[in-house]
Amino acid sequence: MAAFFESGLAFKLILSALAVEIALAGFYFWRRQQGFFMLSFIANGLSGAALVLAMQSALLGAGWLFVAIYLLAGLLAHVADVGLRVALSKVAAGKPQTDRSNPS
Repeated sequence: MAAFFESGLAFKLILSALAVEIALAGFYFWRRQQGFFMLSFIANGLSGAALVLAMQSALLGAGWLFVAIYLLAGLLAHVADVGLRVALSKVAAGKPQTDRSNPS
């Protein structure tokens, strides 16, 4: 099991699964014309990917600079995700009621 992580294969598998998840969900949101949701999901996935890369760099001895760069990238992606979610909540709070099941 140690060789599995030391070779870097574990991180490649995690990043591959994350990329497939982002692509599938991004396509789903794009088809439903929900751009903000798609961008928020992509930012969230990029944040996770940056953390996986930081962990890989730390465990494989790539040096503190690479760990710091990946952590900063994760922070920026997380801030973008939070900003998009706040914008979504403000948009949703201002939407009128669209339930037309009771025409009275």
